[in-house]
Amino acid sequence: MVDILLDSTFLLPTFGVEVEDIGADDLKTLKDSSKKVGLYCSHVSFVEILGKLARNSTQANFEAIDLAIRSLLESGTYGWVNPSAKAIALAFELRTKGHRDNIDNILYSTALDAGMRFLSMDEELKDFLTRKGYNTKIMIGVKQLKSEAR
Repeated sequence: MVDILLDSTFLLPTFGVEVEDIGADDLKTLKDSSKKVGLYCSHVSFVEILGKLARNSTQANFEAIDLAIRSLLESGTYGWVNPSAKAIALAFELRTKGHRDNIDNILYSTALDAGMRFLSMDEELKDFLTRKGYNTKIMIGVKQLKSEAR
């Protein structure tokens, strides 16, 4: 079975946050794939998620947020993976080479170190990694996820 680490972006719809590039078909693909691939998240994603929720919400619905958090953590849909020391060191290396998004650096490094694929739509990250000679073969989009889950 292929293991796939999800970028934080794919968790935002659980909180009722619409993501421009993620449609209903993409969410269905993600749900359908969960039966055929291992879907993983990292607790690191909560740093990004909570920041976006706070910025985009003038009146937070704390009950809905609590339900979404519990759904992610307790539903059994996702496995949870934490970055290793090696992954954190690589994330720092990426930061020092110019990629400023520490969360994406940690998620990418965690997936690479754990031998996972990284589901992300972040073309800026992919371009940076390509320019700097890092492995981008682990990065996949939703269409590739669909073929991974066959």
